[in-house]
Amino acid sequence: MDNDQRMCWICFSTDEETARRDWRQPCRCRGTNKWVHESCLCRWIDEKQLANPSVPVTCPQCHTEYIIVIPGSVCRFDALLEHVERMYGLLCPSILISMLLTVIYLATLSYGIITLHQVVGYETSVKLMNEDPTLLMIMLPSVPVALLLLRRFDWDNRLVRWLRRHQWQSIRSSEEQVDEHNDPLPGAPLTDDYFDRLEPSSLDGDDMLQVGVLNIENVEHATYRLCTALSLPTFAVVIGQTLYGKLYGRLFAIAMGAITFEAIKGLICVYLRQCQYYRRRYRTVLNHSP
Repeated sequence: MDNDQRMCWICFSTDEETARRDWRQPCRCRGTNKWVHESCLCRWIDEKQLANPSVPVTCPQCHTEYIIVIPGSVCRFDALLEHVERMYGLLCPSILISMLLTVIYLATLSYGIITLHQVVGYETSVKLMNEDPTLLMIMLPSVPVALLLLRRFDWDNRLVRWLRRHQWQSIRSSEEQVDEHNDPLPGAPLTDDYFDRLEPSSLDGDDMLQVGVLNIENVEHATYRLCTALSLPTFAVVIGQTLYGKLYGRLFAIAMGAITFEAIKGLICVYLRQCQYYRRRYRTVLNHSP
């Protein structure tokens, strides 16, 4: 091929556009693909070796490994510094993860201690921790984890689904309004399943990641669930001591306070969700009037 017909496969410029002298043929490609500017190729190699400078770079067409010549020799001191830098890069993520796990452990431990103080009292909790260090090291950090796992049982969501399933106003899809995959056809009436999918509470964390709905509303719902789960012991102690403290023992009063708090909170959530559901379900759009 003549020099006038050379074209760089990276920047697509030719000798007719810009006359240059850094043409290279670094691989076994034929025709136009065999020509490339050395500066363009060096930038392309830098992008390929950005994560790992030692990885070999090959041609994307013929898969020929480029022969890269680095000027000068690497002394032992330079090689040692590069080895230390690579080891440092490997250790830093592990150190960061260890620090984050330590912070999480200390935070959960502190929360467990505060919860134990609230439930059994300060003097009793100090006595328990002094007598059994295992309680301090293992059991107390698991308290917030257990509360978060307890929130996985959403009895209010189950109650909402039961109410909507048994109300006579519910609109069901007929066989003619769904396709072979049981999906609603275009123009089919909106069913309760459609409105259920609009609510962030109908999806857990894994489902949100799968369907890609990590928007502001769902993030707010996740923080709401987290704060509600972690605030349960405090509300249980306050409500239990206020309503049931004079009638029952301390632990039984706190348990009744937790049940009361969950019942009141759940019924309020069910009422609000049903109100929002009715507004969306029975909304209408008026025709345009001049």
